[in-house]
Amino acid sequence: MISRNNLSQKFQVLMDELSSKVSENRVVAKEKLGDFIEHGLPPVQSDVVIATLNGILGDYLVQRDSRLKQEMAIRDQRQTLSFETDILSQQLSDCSERIVLCVHGWCMNDVQWKRKDHDHGRSLAKYGYTPIYLRYNTGLHISTNGEAFALMLERLIAAWPCQVKELVIIGHSMGGLVTRSACYYAQQHELDWLSTLRTFITLGTPHNGAPLAQLACWIDGRLADAPYLKTLNKLSEIRSSGTKDLSQGFVRHVDWEKAGQAPHLQGRPLLPEGVVCCAIASCLGQNLKDENNLKLGDGLVPVSSALGESTANQQALNYLDENKWVGVGINHLDLLTHPQVTGKVEQWVLSNSTDTRDELPPSN
Repeated sequence: MISRNNLSQKFQVLMDELSSKVSENRVVAKEKLGDFIEHGLPPVQSDVVIATLNGILGDYLVQRDSRLKQEMAIRDQRQTLSFETDILSQQLSDCSERIVLCVHGWCMNDVQWKRKDHDHGRSLAKYGYTPIYLRYNTGLHISTNGEAFALMLERLIAAWPCQVKELVIIGHSMGGLVTRSACYYAQQHELDWLSTLRTFITLGTPHNGAPLAQLACWIDGRLADAPYLKTLNKLSEIRSSGTKDLSQGFVRHVDWEKAGQAPHLQGRPLLPEGVVCCAIASCLGQNLKDENNLKLGDGLVPVSSALGESTANQQALNYLDENKWVGVGINHLDLLTHPQVTGKVEQWVLSNSTDTRDELPPSN
């Protein structure tokens, strides 16, 4: 068995070798890191470690066909759901005609929607919604995940054991961008599931991108929390395709294909038509009139970005005022658990569902 001390020593040797090479040749550095992760780590890794590694260099893990790459799947947090109706009806024996689909954020997975004994998806089950969850490789381009998600969701809805009358999607962080991308590609491919989408809520999603410095700090924090990975926190300069897209808010292939060209007003995809779209942002501080507090936002995403406001190079997403909410004293991960966020999510979902108007929670 490989001890943690031995692993830390090996990582430190790797770090000493890579630190001087990262700025000179990031490709070579990533290859060396990939070799070590593939062959130097123990064969069994936790889901948290795998999700973190995929966020940091998931595109490279796919390129290597690594054992650690995180495949896209729609799950119920216990099993991958089938696209065969007979099998799906056995997997979800009590499924309903109303679905809430949760799309996780960067360096995370579907199981991590449950935090501090709370899960936004399962909290809606008491109102008759069947909660399901997307798992995906957050190191891939957001548009790659978005298009694959759109096509996969079409297959799942077609196989659903009963007619789907209402679809709700909740996206945390990068998950909101992946869902916006999926809506865009659903329109491009003329997919049917988009007509069942009733409510789409984003939690701390960087629609306008997230500052690179804050993303680097987020990488360091994720690595520090993961066993065996603590000594990798100097490698935030090695960024996956998904990380780069997250920093810019890219949701289409053309966005990153033309990255680096002269800035111009981006004709980015707006919110899907016929869908109630809602955005939640948050601040670490308590003063919403403090501009610096708004720029810091939840520690990763500025408030203006989470609300999709206009910038010099981006048009506004035009969320309706009643469909925007800003919390205070809430960090990026606490958006998954904070009672006020839960209340707002339930209020929006239920007020937009014709079958649950009598079950509305009190307004916050």
